[in-house]
Amino acid sequence: MEFTVHTPGGRFVTIGATEVASRARVAGGAAHGHAATVNGRPGVIAWNEDGTPLSLLAFTVTDGRITEITAVVDPAELALMDLPDPV
Repeated sequence: MEFTVHTPGGRFVTIGATEVASRARVAGGAAHGHAATVNGRPGVIAWNEDGTPLSLLAFTVTDGRITEITAVVDPAELALMDLPDPV
């Protein structure tokens, strides 16, 4: 399992199912998002109240298991993406 987070300060990678689960548990209650397809992958997008994207999660699924999670929380990177309109 690999968890990659794109932030304004750089890219950070966490490897290992236990470590990834620990980080996801901490961040899980912080935001509410809506399901989306991200480059053909299942994902979740959360928006700010003003309609700008807050965060994006994209999941790689192999044999029915999540094997990789990519998170983007860098506003500059999110602004360059072709994301669906907020729900």
